[in-house]
Amino acid sequence: MIQLFRFCSGKITSSFPKLSFKVKDFSILKAEKPTALKIDDIKTLLKMHQLGATWKLQDDNSLYKEVKFSNFKEAFSFMTQVAIFSEQINHHPEWENLFNTIKIKLITDDVNNLTVKDIFLAYAIDNIAMNVQVKSAESTNDTRILEIAKIAEAWNFNFDQFHRMIETDSKQI
Repeated sequence: MIQLFRFCSGKITSSFPKLSFKVKDFSILKAEKPTALKIDDIKTLLKMHQLGATWKLQDDNSLYKEVKFSNFKEAFSFMTQVAIFSEQINHHPEWENLFNTIKIKLITDDVNNLTVKDIFLAYAIDNIAMNVQVKSAESTNDTRILEIAKIAEAWNFNFDQFHRMIETDSKQI
């Protein structure tokens, strides 16, 4: 069974035809013991949240990405926002910074594999990077932080789209 996390008030259990998904409230994510994802579950989550084009799956147990910004200020703003977000979900990237380039590796050390926290952090990182680049284009002095609620809203939108796609496909079978 794949565990899909969704921001909501309370726990919800839902079964899709042919696939069983357990939907949990992200408020419990911080305290939960990490569970390694199976490779098929990783690929499903990467596809659901359109991460396959931006992240590379390494050795079937970690995600890797390089992000380039137009200058050091953007790169540092990005790292600051990711750090703040990471603290909120109690999960942190392995990364290095060289001027305007950030190299990021995501893995949950406790299980030496990917967990839902890594997938969610990858999704958040993509959203934060896009936000930094857009805000930089609008104003070099804008340092607003993309809130966790906005990332959760987008995550839920992808979840709902995927749910509708599964339901539609099952009706056609």
